[in-house]
Amino acid sequence: MLSHEQGEMVMSKLWVLVGESSRATLYAMATKTGPLQALECYENADGRQHERALTSDLPGQAFDGKAKGQHALANAGKKDKAAQDFAKSLCAVLEKGRLDGRYDQLVLCASPAFLGQLRQQLNATTDKCVIATIDKNLVKAASEEIQDHVRDALFH
Repeated sequence: MLSHEQGEMVMSKLWVLVGESSRATLYAMATKTGPLQALECYENADGRQHERALTSDLPGQAFDGKAKGQHALANAGKKDKAAQDFAKSLCAVLEKGRLDGRYDQLVLCASPAFLGQLRQQLNATTDKCVIATIDKNLVKAASEEIQDHVRDALFH
């Protein structure tokens, strides 16, 4: 489930999304060298729970005759599904911001796995706005550290 705390909205041409499977923060930069300003924070409560809490029981066991003994049936991965749904929700926010003309350029910063989920959920037009990606989880980092990574990605 997507929830957010809304801060003061700022018109900016550059947005920076810093996220992981359980939370994300959307920042704006008035210029590529300017300071970051937090716009909104999002949380995915399901992304913070342990896999076992998301499933009612463990996968069953099966004998399929192809190998000796039994094996566990594959689990659909409820936590991964929650992360995909969260990525989809964040991409909807990015799409709306683009359509509303709130940004022209976008930087995505997330752990490699979640970055892949974000890229998979972006539509083609919004994806064209992505000018840099940072495959590092910086959700707990101070804004100055995030800003340094963004500048490195933009200017190197």
